[in-house]
Amino acid sequence: MNKHRVFWLIFIGGMLFFAGVVVWYVQRALTPYPLAGNALEALASSPLVQVSETSYGWVFVPQGRARGGLAFYPGGLVQPQAYAPVLHRIASAGYRVALLRVRYNLAVTEPDKARSPLVEAPDLPWAVGGHSLGGVVASNFADHNPQIMALVMWAAYPQFNLSAMELPSLALYGEKDGVINPEQVAASRNKFPRGTLHQTIPGLNHAGFGAYSGQRGDNPATITPQAGWDEVARRTVAFLDTALAKP
Repeated sequence: MNKHRVFWLIFIGGMLFFAGVVVWYVQRALTPYPLAGNALEALASSPLVQVSETSYGWVFVPQGRARGGLAFYPGGLVQPQAYAPVLHRIASAGYRVALLRVRYNLAVTEPDKARSPLVEAPDLPWAVGGHSLGGVVASNFADHNPQIMALVMWAAYPQFNLSAMELPSLALYGEKDGVINPEQVAASRNKFPRGTLHQTIPGLNHAGFGAYSGQRGDNPATITPQAGWDEVARRTVAFLDTALAKP
């Protein structure tokens, strides 16, 4: 075997090995957090809420006339189904809720996905929201879409300065959040739309906004998942009741 052939065999073998390592790393990096079993249970319809799969994800439609809508972006590497328990609760209070499915479970890959549910129900007053990275994307969507009447951010803060906006906004945080620390929250406070309602839920951690586990860097929650979901839903509904109320 001549030297040229040996060189090319080694070169091609090295390239294949490198490509394999890259593929393995990307797959590992994009692996979503595992869902809790009761996440999928909340995607079933109930006497108060009809749940349907759509081209953009899922829609939770309450019985009777909806009081408004909430388009919701999932957190980074969190499967959207994880938010079904909380969103089902919000829908049962009379709100049409659109749970958005995004590529690679990263809302930044489809930042305008919320347009689809808005077109589907144009007569409703709409809020946009999200958890963690999804909350950041929601704030950007609200910044560029004047038809949005309210912003809901769970364990998140705006990427850009929205302090000049007159937009009703809710910022919910968990007391035990190990992903977003109080210093980050304090440093970002002047980026929120003026008059933003900031609230902290005792005992809740970062992953407690959904039904999933394994969030890197998070702290253990000191309340049960069900209690956390009840509180997140209650506070979000109370905000929407005021922010989306027709004059």
